Amino acid sequence: MVAVDKDCNMASHAQASSLLSHEAAQGCCQLLSQLWFSGGLAASKTAVLLAAIPALKKLLQPIAAGAIVDTAGDINETNNAFCLSAPLLNAYNELSQLGEWQLALLGLNPKVRAHWLNVAAARCREAGAMSDPQVLVKLIQQLGNASAWVLAKLESADAHPQLIAGPLSQLERDLLGHSLNDNVAIPALCRLLRACFTLHTLSEQTQALTPIQPIDNTAKQLASNWCSGRLLALPESLLSEFNLKQPIKPTLKPHADWLLVSQPVNAEATYIEHFSQQPWWFLLSLLSFVQDAWAAEQRGGLLLTLPAGQNAFSPSQVNVAVQGIDGDEVGLGSLAEFLVQLLSELNIALYPAQTDSAEDMQHLNRALSPLIAELLAKKIWQFLEAGRGEPGHYRIHPEFSDACYSLPLAPLFGYKSLYLQQAIKLLAQTNYANKKRTSAANRIHS
Repeated sequence: MVAVDKDCNMASHAQASSLLSHEAAQGCCQLLSQLWFSGGLAASKTAVLLAAIPALKKLLQPIAAGAIVDTAGDINETNNAFCLSAPLLNAYNELSQLGEWQLALLGLNPKVRAHWLNVAAARCREAGAMSDPQVLVKLIQQLGNASAWVLAKLESADAHPQLIAGPLSQLERDLLGHSLNDNVAIPALCRLLRACFTLHTLSEQTQALTPIQPIDNTAKQLASNWCSGRLLALPESLLSEFNLKQPIKPTLKPHADWLLVSQPVNAEATYIEHFSQQPWWFLLSLLSFVQDAWAAEQRGGLLLTLPAGQNAFSPSQVNVAVQGIDGDEVGLGSLAEFLVQLLSELNIALYPAQTDSAEDMQHLNRALSPLIAELLAKKIWQFLEAGRGEPGHYRIHPEFSDACYSLPLAPLFGYKSLYLQQAIKLLAQTNYANKKRTSAANRIHS
């Protein structure tokens, strides 16, 4: 348990009441920066943020520290950390830089966003006075749902919106390079208010997230790490690429006690050690295990195919398909697309950022390539050539398949990861059925 002492609580409330001061807001932004770069923040540090921005309580994923019994005999859950959640990651994806994300989260405090709404209202009044109505239309479109906040501001009895610098103008310049009342800041102002509105609405509509356990890399608890609310760090090559593109430092260092993070392993490591330190290895190995078990049922199955002209040890893309009982095949897209869908079904978000864009999927497919090469080298996967112009395909290696049904892997690939296996198979079957229905409907209407 991590205890937050009385002095820390007093400091938290003092910071909350003075969040409009540059020093207090800057302190919160520094904590938000630490939260972003590690994916989580210790509870002792998060207390300041939660006091200053109460809405964050509904948006951060608690990491449990265990249950204790208080003097009254009641059980109190305590948390040792708080991690980012999918909505907070999505908000980052919608913004152009970390500074905008920090300000959007500060704006969850109504006293902070009051001035920004005043500036946005002044911009709308200014645009409404212009001869070209499209200026106002464009501004409202940029504000998105946050335009409801701005409209309420304009309709209030004491509405006197002005384009003046606010109490946090210096912080705005520090984070964005300009104050939010500047002309050049109009797009940033609209983006952060839009993101703030989305997060505020979500915090109003939901309960606080259920705490999840810290990462346990022992063989007994390995599969339970893959629980709803967890963050999975992108493969190492993508993390490195992400860091290189960032104009600011420090670099991302996802916290391995709270997030699923790839760690170095030596060449002699056991399967369990590899799977505990390399979560992407475990996910891909489990995929091939499900494929093998499904094929044994002789009722269709999952196919992992390599498009013609590619090297099996360095594929730019592996395709996923489902084979029906009658031998028909339905393509489900690339391996990256399938895994992102699977993680979404499990409510496991990719850290630091992942969208559904074609470019992001190409990047993830390329990042999976060296992992596939390692699985082939370790005889976890094997590649089978096909003749007559047919694509080759990947399957579980017979040696690894035997190992999955023997100790020490049998419990892990048996009952302990059953919910993950079921999620993989159900997603494949659901996509297969949906695509078959769509194809049949298209034939009827063509």
